[in-house]
Amino acid sequence: MKLTCHCGNIELTAAYIPKEIANCNCSICRRYAASWAYYEPKDVSISHTQKASGAYIWGDKEVAFHHCTLCGCITHYVTTDKCDTNVTAINMCMAENEIKARIPVRKIDGAAY
Repeated sequence: MKLTCHCGNIELTAAYIPKEIANCNCSICRRYAASWAYYEPKDVSISHTQKASGAYIWGDKEVAFHHCTLCGCITHYVTTDKCDTNVTAINMCMAENEIKARIPVRKIDGAAY
């Protein structure tokens, strides 16, 4: 599965289509309006054509949210070395509607944490 940001600068390739998409309502995810698919880092390839993604890290510093520095799309996040797990999450809002429509959505109450 290949996904790109709006301008095509950032390309993410996942080894497989996810079994579910997660929508979180925490303070950052609700602002990003992202839909996440979680992968082991070995299952995702991330590249760029012009400029590397920029990252935003806040709070407990466990997650780095990446965006295209050209068009601004939130593309993915990766856990940092401060986190106990090693995850790459792809923003499935970049997927074609035909792909997203076939994948169940799980709601995460991140605001409760």
